Parts: sequence; structure tokens; C-alpha cells
Amino acid sequence: MRSGALDRTALAEIVFSDPAARERLNAILHPHIRRLAMERDARAKPGQPIVHIVPLLFETGYDRLVDKTIVVVAPEDDRIARVAARDGIDEKRIRARMAAQIAPEEAQRRADYVVLNDGNLGALRERTEQLYDELTGAG
Repeated sequence: MRSGALDRTALAEIVFSDPAARERLNAILHPHIRRLAMERDARAKPGQPIVHIVPLLFETGYDRLVDKTIVVVAPEDDRIARVAARDGIDEKRIRARMAAQIAPEEAQRRADYVVLNDGNLGALRERTEQLYDELTGAG
């Protein structure tokens, strides 16, 4: 019996092995994602910071829609280990996903701010909170 739930693993196999399929999927999804984000932004109070978590920030041109960009980067080995643990896929598939994304060095060059994620969750939280305080004047 089919539940109607999205099979993320099967979808990833398709879009990370077929660039044309990935482009078609992005063309379907991203206009809707942008519309929903802009609707939520419109409901924000004046002066309220708005955070968008955008996996394909530069690849889709979303960076041109926001005031500031922040990228979180991690060493390659850490990224591979984290995806393998989270998704249970092998290194070859992980590298295929990584190849479909902007190079971390390019993302860092284009971003307004960079948060290094080379430690534990506590260190990442601390770095993120420091940046939030800097951006909002709370610190």
C-alpha cells in the first residue's frame, strides 16, 4: 500500500544522477518556495529579522532576494560523515550530491558572512548566536 509520502531516497537517486531531471525539479519547486517565503516575509513585523534557510542559495539566485547572506561551511570529511550518518548512503552518492552544489570556496567568497561548522553542535550554536547578535545589535 502506498502512503503518498515522498520517497526522498528515490528522488535523490534520480536528480543527483540526471542534471536535466534536477533542473526540471528545481523549475517546479523553486517558484513555489519563493512565493511562500515572500508571503511569510510580508507577515513579519517591521524591523523583525527574517531568516531563510536556503540550501541552493546561490545556485538559484535566491541570494539576490535577501539583504545579507550567511553560509555555514564544514570540512569535506565532516560533511561526508554527517550525510552518511543522517541518510545512510555511501560516499559515492554523497559526492554526487556535493558535485551538484556550489563549491564551498565559491559560496564563502560570495557570502556576506561565513559560519564555520568544524566542531560539535554547541560550537556551531555559539558561533551562530554571536553572528545573530552582531547582525541584530543584540550583543
